[in-house]
Amino acid sequence: MKHKYLIWFPVAVLLSACSGEGSKGNQEQTDSVVSEEVIKSENTKYKLPSPVELYLLLREAKAQFNLDAMNNVDKVANYLTSTQKAINFGIYASDLAYCTVFEKQQETHTFFKILKILATQLGVTEGYDNAIVSRIDKNLYNSDSLYQITSDSYWEVCNYLEENGKANVLAPILMGGWVESVYLSINSVDKFDANNEIVMRITEQRYLLENLLDYLKTLHKDPETEKYIKMLVELQSSFDKLYDNPDNILITRDQYKEISQKVKAIRSEMVK
Repeated sequence: MKHKYLIWFPVAVLLSACSGEGSKGNQEQTDSVVSEEVIKSENTKYKLPSPVELYLLLREAKAQFNLDAMNNVDKVANYLTSTQKAINFGIYASDLAYCTVFEKQQETHTFFKILKILATQLGVTEGYDNAIVSRIDKNLYNSDSLYQITSDSYWEVCNYLEENGKANVLAPILMGGWVESVYLSINSVDKFDANNEIVMRITEQRYLLENLLDYLKTLHKDPETEKYIKMLVELQSSFDKLYDNPDNILITRDQYKEISQKVKAIRSEMVK
């Protein structure tokens, strides 16, 4: 499948086939995660390292799957505005990716159904119709198939939003998905250690955030979206402090605490 634009999403990059490349086997697809996706805005390209790698890293680092850290599916009825629905579509989609990486079949099914509800409310039924739900039901215990199904569903939604000029929906989806991936990663760190592999990967999110903000700033923002962009800019200011550290210090305890608190505050505001 070929796509006019490649935009980061926590599910889509699980398979190299999403960028139009051929499959080289299920194991290679999982191990060789696409490390970059590209956002195109007119003549500008923004490269975004894929946050889905965080989930694979968590699994490889023997992190415990944390069901309670994900957004409560019962909250879906609380999201009334289109921006709230789109942000939490991104959040629930990130949770779905988290579930598929950790091979949580029943949770995968649950989050997919929630995404179907939000997709319908957003007027984006592509990729989340009853036929797809049936495929999920039939492949609950086939992780490779679940990767493919969720990936296909995302690309249908992504293509629809791109082709119909719905950046006002796509932008909050990207924000919500990215925030959730960092939030779940932070919740996987039991004790701060600058040499902890998960902590090190969290610090790398400053580069993704820089590029995500560059993309968001090119778009027309409604007041609700603008509020979250301002919060992300504040988060970026905390990440920027890492550039002033000596070469032998990646991140200090206080810096990690500040970043973690801001991520949690943004995420709390998004899901309330």
